[in-house]
Amino acid sequence: MDKNSIIDKTTFEVCTHAEDHPNVFVCDKAIAPVVALLNKKGYKTFSSCSGHYRIEFYEYLDEDIINLEKYKNNKRIIIKKVKDNSFDYWKEVDKTLLYILFREKYDFDNLPYGFTLNINNGLDFPRTCIECEISYYDEFNEHRIMNDVLNEIDKKCKLLEKWVNNLPNQK
Repeated sequence: MDKNSIIDKTTFEVCTHAEDHPNVFVCDKAIAPVVALLNKKGYKTFSSCSGHYRIEFYEYLDEDIINLEKYKNNKRIIIKKVKDNSFDYWKEVDKTLLYILFREKYDFDNLPYGFTLNINNGLDFPRTCIECEISYYDEFNEHRIMNDVLNEIDKKCKLLEKWVNNLPNQK
């Protein structure tokens, strides 16, 4: 988002960030129809993500040395530095998350297949979050190709859109 600008359709003023303009916000393209429809129906959203395909690692420091042998045998871990009583390592991120966080708490009776509902207590008040994990690995523990993951993201967004179409309007 830091490379984008938003232009107001009425005044044609340039806003560096969506937060600078009260009438726009930025959303991932794949999930934008879902977020738009939820808001039109009265389910106010706070943030969302359609999920993304990225090969990346998180760094962990000072892991107890007793776990070294177990971590050495994990194909998704790279041992960075072994010290006397601990070691540092990188662990591959093995999934992405498709989610919608709402501005408040909503009770949904059913969700699309693969989605879960969580209540995020946040800093100010409870908010509903619906989410779906999408793994970068298949059932044989083999790394999936990028197009397969992106196709699954697209399918999950379409499934979510069907679900939203059937939601009643909020009062």
